[in-house]
Amino acid sequence: MRLTLLVVLLAVPAQAAHLLDEESRLVPASVPQPLTDATLRPDSLTATADDLGFGEHFAKTAGVGVLASTAGVLIAVPLGMLSNELVWTALPVLISHLFIPPGLTVLAAWLIGKVSAPGRYGFWGAFGAAFAVHAAAFVVASLALTVPWTNPVALLLYTLVDGLLMSGTSVGFMHLFPNEKKAPATVTSFVPGVSDTVFVPASTVAF
Repeated sequence: MRLTLLVVLLAVPAQAAHLLDEESRLVPASVPQPLTDATLRPDSLTATADDLGFGEHFAKTAGVGVLASTAGVLIAVPLGMLSNELVWTALPVLISHLFIPPGLTVLAAWLIGKVSAPGRYGFWGAFGAAFAVHAAAFVVASLALTVPWTNPVALLLYTLVDGLLMSGTSVGFMHLFPNEKKAPATVTSFVPGVSDTVFVPASTVAF
């Protein structure tokens, strides 16, 4: 009886060890991979694909450009009719004519670009280019062509051409001179097997 009990006690651990060995063969051991520059790259953390091409960007901005040009004229004409004798009335008229259309157009182009690629497109450079083109179109229409602002056909023609010029100029400037992507700050690690620490900003604002 004692001999039988001794044999059973010795057989149970051996059988358990055999089962554990079989299970370890079926389930491969997972070896943790150390963090390296290949697995944690700054460009993979900060890369944002610019899917917005020039054509799409221009098409989405053109409608706003035409409306912005129309808004500038519709605001400036009533201001100019308030008093033809007061010189100071020319100032708000010029501000409405010159600043409202390019301001609204470039703002729309900047917001559209910001949705696709945040921080890639700037505002002030595109505004300067659109303002110059709009001012030239306004001077030509006012002096050389003598456009009657109360004529609906002339107004439609002017705002259409002006809106397309401002949209093309602002969008073209944004795509020709995009903002440079800043590399994220990196702290070099001196511990073997530990990769460098990369600080990636959660959001960026470029204006």
